[in-house]
Amino acid sequence: MSAKADWQDLQHRMAGKWQVPLMAASVVMLGYALVRLTPPASELPWNDAIRHLASRVERGDHRLAVDLGEKLLRREDVNPRVQAQIHLQLARARFDWATDLGLKRADTGAQIIDDYEQAAAMDVPLVPYDDERMGHALEWQGKIAQAVGHYDDALAVGDGKDLDLRRHALSLTLKHLSPPPEQMRELLDAFLVEMGDRRLDLRLWAIERRIDLHDITNTLDEATTLLTRNAEVFDGTPLQKQVEFLEAWLLYRMGHYAEAEAHARSIRNSVGHTDPVYAMTGWLLGRVVMSDDGPERPIEALSFFEDVLKYHTGTPYAVACRVGSGEALAMLERYDESLEAFRVAVEEMPLVSDNHVVSRDVLRTTLSVLADAQRMQNQLGAAVEFARLARQLVEPREVEQAALVLEQLAGLEEGFAHGLDHDEARSRPVVDHPVPARSEAARTAFAQAAESYMSLAHLDVINERRSASAIWRAAEMLATAGLPERAIGLYRAFIVERPDHSLVPRAMLRVGQLLQMSGDLAGAVEAYQVCYRRFPRSLDGSRALIPLARSYMAMGPDSASLVERTLRIVLDDSDVFTPQAPEFAEALFLLGEAVYRRGDYEQAIATLEEALGRYPDDPRRWQATFLLADAYRQSGLALKGEIVQAKFAEEIVQMRHESQRRFDEAQGLYHRIIAEYEDRGPHDLQGREGIYLKHAYLYEADCFFENQNYRRALELYEQAASLYKDSASALAAYVQMINSHVFLGQPQEARVALARARVLVDAIPDAAFAASISPETRADWKRYFDWLGKSDLF
Repeated sequence: MSAKADWQDLQHRMAGKWQVPLMAASVVMLGYALVRLTPPASELPWNDAIRHLASRVERGDHRLAVDLGEKLLRREDVNPRVQAQIHLQLARARFDWATDLGLKRADTGAQIIDDYEQAAAMDVPLVPYDDERMGHALEWQGKIAQAVGHYDDALAVGDGKDLDLRRHALSLTLKHLSPPPEQMRELLDAFLVEMGDRRLDLRLWAIERRIDLHDITNTLDEATTLLTRNAEVFDGTPLQKQVEFLEAWLLYRMGHYAEAEAHARSIRNSVGHTDPVYAMTGWLLGRVVMSDDGPERPIEALSFFEDVLKYHTGTPYAVACRVGSGEALAMLERYDESLEAFRVAVEEMPLVSDNHVVSRDVLRTTLSVLADAQRMQNQLGAAVEFARLARQLVEPREVEQAALVLEQLAGLEEGFAHGLDHDEARSRPVVDHPVPARSEAARTAFAQAAESYMSLAHLDVINERRSASAIWRAAEMLATAGLPERAIGLYRAFIVERPDHSLVPRAMLRVGQLLQMSGDLAGAVEAYQVCYRRFPRSLDGSRALIPLARSYMAMGPDSASLVERTLRIVLDDSDVFTPQAPEFAEALFLLGEAVYRRGDYEQAIATLEEALGRYPDDPRRWQATFLLADAYRQSGLALKGEIVQAKFAEEIVQMRHESQRRFDEAQGLYHRIIAEYEDRGPHDLQGREGIYLKHAYLYEADCFFENQNYRRALELYEQAASLYKDSASALAAYVQMINSHVFLGQPQEARVALARARVLVDAIPDAAFAASISPETRADWKRYFDWLGKSDLF
């Protein structure tokens, strides 16, 4: 009968039977009523609610189970016993949920352990799998010893036949708890006996670990015996080739490179590209040909490693081949490619479980050694990158190891930053405090070094000596990075946290120096004063006097007496500085400048001559020579002006003679300055030296002019006007040329000089007038020359 006929027959039989649709409607309404009347799971009686929660956990509805458990904990009628049962189900749900999602994080593990502890506090019974869950949760937090304890409890309470869990617990013990070699051997032997022939894969794993142990303890002969004794068990099994690989590996470790290479090639040729043994032997062949015994063949090794990576990814031997590639590329001095290979290896390390081929410790050591090798070759950029990769492989709980790696990294970053700043630093004056780097790249590098030093200081709080040194270096780096506010904060924290440290006076000095460089002169003065008052007999406390004097000098003429008083402490009353000290020399030169600025030229001459006599080779000698020359010139002008007030002929003669002598002294000093700066060349002049040279040309001519040697003065003014024809200073030279011609009785030549000056005033660039320290504008000079042309001077 067709389906259509069946349907028609059913319609015919139900025709007129109104009870059927009514019954269907009633069933639907009854179901709806039951749903409406059934309370939500979070409002069920406690026994039912707990059963409902447990069923959701068992069904794998982990997210819903967690939501329900947290709602139940918020019920007002919850009691401690019920809370404990809810926490047990929450612990199980959270663990399974995190495992399914791969969220094996420390915070998740801590939450799971807290739930289990809440349950255990009320003696809620646990099953062996709960101990296993707790072991994993503790492992996520890095609490390996506690994790192994729970795994052992799970194995002891259960049937003990979970061999994979037993292997996992043993692996953690060997890798992280570092038992003595003899105990490691006993644990592995017991595991080997337990395995027997039940699980050949786990038996082979234990043999590999025993061989690793023999490698560490330099007893590889025993490893050979062990492998020979067990090899027959694996004959004809899928694991046979792996055992043969171990034989080749042992040959390699024992230094029999030719035999190891031949054996490895034979094994490799007998398996397919996708076979794990193909990856193992490819890695081994790469290591063999890179061995130190015999010629190194990094290019050939690289081809083996790359071949493995072509067919195998995400395995321990793939990571090992990336490490080998990095080493081979470094040997070939292809450092960028080497770094990339190591970078990928570091990224893949956490993705490969139970990686006994490449350990984090070995890879970190390799990277640190490469970093040091690059440093010795002055390849500091590459050295820094290798050290940064090494840092990524340090476990935070390994404080001493992390401190050593950070110390290396910070030192390399500092060296790299100084290298970037080296060329600029050569052009800066030598100072005893950090000077901000000029390039952005160097400043960034110094800031990175500071961050590494601060990380080291915060990590290594137990080792106070190293922590203090790291904080100090961090502050120095921040100052050099051009971050004075952060540097000042670190120096001040250093002072507060380590009040008895020998560097506290220097930290106070640094605060003043940074405030001074930032333009906060009042703050700098206060910092220097505190430093000197607290440590007047220390080197750094006394050193504060020099920058204190400079700060007063920068405040202007009103602080002139404070400048000299401060410098006199260094020169006359110091228990720290002798005339041989560089600070004494600096104070003496600075005092000469201070009294020169005040206009006491007689005292300036005496002080500057003393400074130049004591320190004839001091780098400041040419500035001091210029100031001395100008002091002689100014004192000569002053004496010349006083002649008109003299009443006796003999007095007038003496004053005129002394004035001429001072102009002669000044002229000789100016000439020495010109000769020195001309020998150096304009590109080697630093700071104010270019200004000194320009003024020296003009002032030497002025000295001849004041001594009425107008012809020699004309020659020098002509030279100065030619040298500085694009500067407003040339116009001043022309004014004196006009005056010289007038005094020589040469009015026609004076008019020619005036005409030349009028042409020059229009030719000088606008920028020259803008840059000039003289206030006269182009228009001012034109008006002056117009007036001069109309005067009766000629």
